Amino acid sequence: MELNEYGRIFRRRWVLILVSTLVGLLLAGIASGLADRTYEAKADLFIRADSEASSSFENSQFVLQRVKSYPDLVDSPQVLTPVLQELESSMTLAEIREKVSASNPPETVYVNVVASAGTAQEAAALANSVASNLRDVIRQLEGGDTTRNAAVEAFITVPAFAPTSASTPNTVLNLAMGLLVGLTAGLIAAVILGVGHRRIRSSGDLPRSIDVEVLGAVAGGASRSSGVLAQETALQYRELMTSLLIKRGGQLPRLLMVTAVGQRNDAQDAFGNQFAGLIGDSGARTCVIDATQARSDGAEAELGFSDVLVGEATLNDVLAATDSGTYRIPMGTATDRISRSRAARQGASILKELDDAFDVTLVRTAYDSHPLTTWTVAPVAEAVLVLVSWGTPAADLEDSVRELQAVGVEPLGLVLLGGPRRSGGRAPGRAHLKVRASGRA
Repeated sequence: MELNEYGRIFRRRWVLILVSTLVGLLLAGIASGLADRTYEAKADLFIRADSEASSSFENSQFVLQRVKSYPDLVDSPQVLTPVLQELESSMTLAEIREKVSASNPPETVYVNVVASAGTAQEAAALANSVASNLRDVIRQLEGGDTTRNAAVEAFITVPAFAPTSASTPNTVLNLAMGLLVGLTAGLIAAVILGVGHRRIRSSGDLPRSIDVEVLGAVAGGASRSSGVLAQETALQYRELMTSLLIKRGGQLPRLLMVTAVGQRNDAQDAFGNQFAGLIGDSGARTCVIDATQARSDGAEAELGFSDVLVGEATLNDVLAATDSGTYRIPMGTATDRISRSRAARQGASILKELDDAFDVTLVRTAYDSHPLTTWTVAPVAEAVLVLVSWGTPAADLEDSVRELQAVGVEPLGLVLLGGPRRSGGRAPGRAHLKVRASGRA
């Protein structure tokens, strides 16, 4: 997947990414608010050797060697037992060891004592008490019980003060981690949804496996008040007509098959008649056959294509003129009395008769339509358009194109139907485009 595809997915799923990021921040804030507060205080000890028999350099080197072992004394009972007594604490030695630590910064004679507690005052008191008792233990271990006769002396140079803020939880760090985790989760979820459940909403959503050009997009339909195409919709049909003519070298196909992908909707049902009306406006004699249009319950039966197939009517009997100046052929009354094999054998010859009588015959089919199916019409059609409804799963489009290619038919192009309009409402109007019929005198 290329970077521009990731960008498209992230733009489309920005709400998911935003929500995931905010959830991460919220959870981090809640965790920080519920976590126990811990305060840390630090006291610094300075270690000095004072021997008249040694030079200052020798004394300093001696201290540097000895000071490295002093931090380990912090955990000793000699240091911690007096601390527990001074603070009148109920903690055990094991518990207090978890709250204190000491370190010697490299190449220094300092010992840093750090203590943690639930309050700032307790942390400071604990650190000062540990530092004081560590000082006394160092004095005893280094050969003296007073400052005067001790070989090594420790001084508390910086006593511990009550900290102004808790050391844990680190709210800023937690929020930053929550932001990062939430954002990462949102991006991953967006990619998974974008790749695994891709839906067609623009030409950029087409799978790479489909090498078929998008010839146009039709977002709207007829005006509800007059039934006349809105100006924007008419313009979209004109753009589609222009693309079709460019692909066909300026000539209209005599037999144009239209098949749809995605859930059936009003845009699919209206496309055939509306596009045929535009073709008719160009001066071409046009006939429309919608093999997917079933007769409504209670509607009066009309003679149609199926009646011609069974020999109970002729084409002249079933042709019906429309208000747009085109002709249409209904499916008729004999659809239940004709087999698919018979329709496949005889349907092509009847379509040839229509091809001789009209400049353009537009046939809308589906794989399960009867008696004309996609399998019947596609091999004899001069051009095939695939209607793709807005939001159709990309996998459905891939399957449809592969099925056409399996019978040796390469779609001329795709038409995107539905979706948001490109602009606001326009005044109603009709499109007029003069084109050449396919070699007709």
